[in-house]
Amino acid sequence: MATFSACVRNQRKDGYYPVYIRISHKSAPDYIKTDKLVNAKSLTKSKDIKDPFVVKYCADRIAEYIEKLNKVDIRNWTVKEVKAYLLSSDEDICFSDYARKYYAAMFNAGQERNARNYELAFQHLERFAGTTKVMFSHLTSTFINAWINTLSTTKRAKEMYPICVRQIFKAALLEYNDYDNGIIRIKTNPWAKVKIPEADTPEKRAISPEECRRFFSAPIPESKMREPLAELGRDVAMMVLCLAGINTVDLYEMKKTDYDNGILKYRRAKTKRSRADGAYIEM
Repeated sequence: MATFSACVRNQRKDGYYPVYIRISHKSAPDYIKTDKLVNAKSLTKSKDIKDPFVVKYCADRIAEYIEKLNKVDIRNWTVKEVKAYLLSSDEDICFSDYARKYYAAMFNAGQERNARNYELAFQHLERFAGTTKVMFSHLTSTFINAWINTLSTTKRAKEMYPICVRQIFKAALLEYNDYDNGIIRIKTNPWAKVKIPEADTPEKRAISPEECRRFFSAPIPESKMREPLAELGRDVAMMVLCLAGINTVDLYEMKKTDYDNGILKYRRAKTKRSRADGAYIEM
C-alpha cells in the first residue's frame, strides 16, 4: 500500500515553500503539488509543517487518496501510475477533443472519406448539444436517443452518424478504462439502451440498355477546347457503367499496369487500408 505525508521541498525566491503531498510506493517516491504555501515560521527545524490549517488540508487530501486507492489493486503499479490515477480518476474527459483526435488519426492514415463521415457525425452531435466541448458524462442514453430522434427525417445519416459516434466512444473506452486494474475514467456507457435506426433502402433506378445507348449517343455541345470536358465526362460515365459501377477515385488512380491480359486488377481506395485483403478486385 502506498503511504503519504505532507512536506515542502525547495524554497522560492520570495521566501515561501510550496506544499506537496509525498507518495511512497515500492520504495519509490513521487510528489503531488498542492496550492498551499508556508513560510519558514510555519516549519519546524526538521522542515515539518506545523501550520494547523495546512496540516488539516493535507490530512483531508491524504484521506481522500487512501479512500480511492482502497477501491483498486495497486500491487503491480508503479508510483507514477498511482499518482496518475489519483490526479485523473475523477476528471471528466472531453468527448469532442477525443473525437477530433480520432478523426485526425483516421485522416492521416489515408482514410480521408471515412474520416469526413466521422467528422460530420460528431459535429452534428455538437450542434445538438450546443457546444464544441461535449463531455463523456453528457452522453447518457437519454441524450443520445434525443439526438438520434433529430436525425429521423434523414435517409442515411440516422444510421451512419450514431454508428460513427458509437465507434469513437468504444475506442475511448479501450484507451481510458483499465478494467483489469479497476481504473474507470469513462463511467457512462449509454449504448445498451440506444437503438440505432436503419438507413432507408435506396430506390433502385435501373434503366434499360436502349436508354443507355440513347444517353451515350446524344450530341455533345461544341467546344473550342482540344479535349472538351463534356466529352471527357461522357467517356468517364461510359467507363463507370461498363466497369460495374467502379468508383471514380479508383478510375482516377488506375495505372496502365493494372490492366493485364484482359483483366483489370486494382485495390479499392475507400477500403484498402481497412480490409485484410487490401480490397483487391479483379474484373
